[in-house]
Amino acid sequence: MNELFDGILLGLGVCVPFGPVNILILSYALKTFKNAFSLGLGAFVADLLYLFVLSFGVLEFIKNDLFLDILSVFGSLFLIYLAYLMLKPVKNIDIKNNLEKTNVFLNFIKGFFINLANPYVITFWLSVATMLSTKQNPFYLFIGLSFSIFIWIFSLSFFVYKYTDFFSVKVLRIINILSALILVYFAVTLVLGRFL
Repeated sequence: MNELFDGILLGLGVCVPFGPVNILILSYALKTFKNAFSLGLGAFVADLLYLFVLSFGVLEFIKNDLFLDILSVFGSLFLIYLAYLMLKPVKNIDIKNNLEKTNVFLNFIKGFFINLANPYVITFWLSVATMLSTKQNPFYLFIGLSFSIFIWIFSLSFFVYKYTDFFSVKVLRIINILSALILVYFAVTLVLGRFL
């Protein structure tokens, strides 16, 4: 039971701080729940994939500096591209109806690649995979971790979406600009962290 509780705390520790995925979930949830949740779900699946693969020691080559350098550049460019998309002006006041038709699958893929191309995510899951190998009941740690990340993604998407009516187009525009700037910040630190 201790492992389950540790997993829940560890999951909250990794998903509550506002990184690129949470920023995008917040921005998308102001438009539609399904887009925000699908993006978060994509990131979550990437997390699970890394944990699964790392637990079996398949990706030992991931510690290779050249591989991490390439991944950092790719991840940085991807975040800058997402920031650019967020800076497009919101033209229609009926935000939810205007964006309801966007592709949920593409948002899932977007979330998946954000986490897949983030060396910090890889490093985190490497440490978790190591931790799992030292626990008496690693399955419960994994369940607790997965549960808390999933609940966070759902809750953030759902509650922001439910209170979207408090946000005007102007407020949404400001949030998008701030979110884009934060994504650019993460993109820059991703590269600087690797090369400086």
